[in-house]
Amino acid sequence: MSGFHIGRVLLLLVFALIVLGGFAIGSPSILSVDNLSSMAVFAVEVGIIAFGQALVIEGGDGAIDLSVGAVSGLAQILAAQWLARGLPWPVGVGIAVVSGALMGMVNAVAITRFRIPAIIATLGSMFAISGLALVVSEGNTIDLTAAPAAFLAIGQGSVGGVPFQILCIYLPLLALLAFMQHRSRLGRALYLTGTNATAAYLAGLPVVRLRAATYVLSGALAGLAGVIAASRLGTATPDGVPEANLISIAIVVLGGASIFGGDGSPIGTAIATATIAIANYGLNYNDFNPTLQAGLLGLILISVVLIENLLRGRMPHFLSTLRIKGKATS
Repeated sequence: MSGFHIGRVLLLLVFALIVLGGFAIGSPSILSVDNLSSMAVFAVEVGIIAFGQALVIEGGDGAIDLSVGAVSGLAQILAAQWLARGLPWPVGVGIAVVSGALMGMVNAVAITRFRIPAIIATLGSMFAISGLALVVSEGNTIDLTAAPAAFLAIGQGSVGGVPFQILCIYLPLLALLAFMQHRSRLGRALYLTGTNATAAYLAGLPVVRLRAATYVLSGALAGLAGVIAASRLGTATPDGVPEANLISIAIVVLGGASIFGGDGSPIGTAIATATIAIANYGLNYNDFNPTLQAGLLGLILISVVLIENLLRGRMPHFLSTLRIKGKATS
């Protein structure tokens, strides 16, 4: 199984263009270069977190990570504190990524070693990590406007007019993950583990270690996203990227992954991230009620899956089954 669904990707692209076109009718200025750039930057942090969430979900066994937003918050607080002490900025970035990986390892041990259900383990770690971030930061944000210019350039700089975090972080990460999942042994092993763990075990694959590794990678990517957000805003906050906990799951599913594991693609995840970013940015740009953002996300998710089912002929089969059952009961 390749995990790449061209039909879903094309459908998402159409939806993204429709949504963007709809906002452009009301506010043509949203199509300016500056606004399109801001829209793309808006998607980077949650998009990177969604990459990690996708790895976790693709591993199967009902895997899910509800702690990613909290991890991003604590990671950026730790990085900011070290930067405030005068450490070189690469050390601060490294601390964010490594601390995220360690938090992911805690989730991995709880789930794979102690067999705590993923939703319970990561929900518990979400509360614990959020509380720890508040304790470490004393409930305050940390001003980073005086941080080294090279650090601030991660989230505020550009290369040839393209935001730095897109060109030098997000796109290379997308290419690396796409290669890993579609062209490497590791990717094939992860897909097999998510599809049929018993078959993967009998084939000699380290199922437990593979699933544990996805949580470690998810934590590391959440830490990276947190430090990018801190650089972009010039402020580290214990909240991190709070909306990422649930929206990253929606993005992964919207991108074509199966919530039961064994399916999905970084490319689908990236297109889904762009679709959601357009919707959220457009609503904010036009001063819509924030409640509409969640509603539109749900509408897009349901509509894409429904239309894809219709195109694949699944709905007629489902409806015919209902008719047969109705006749049997009448």
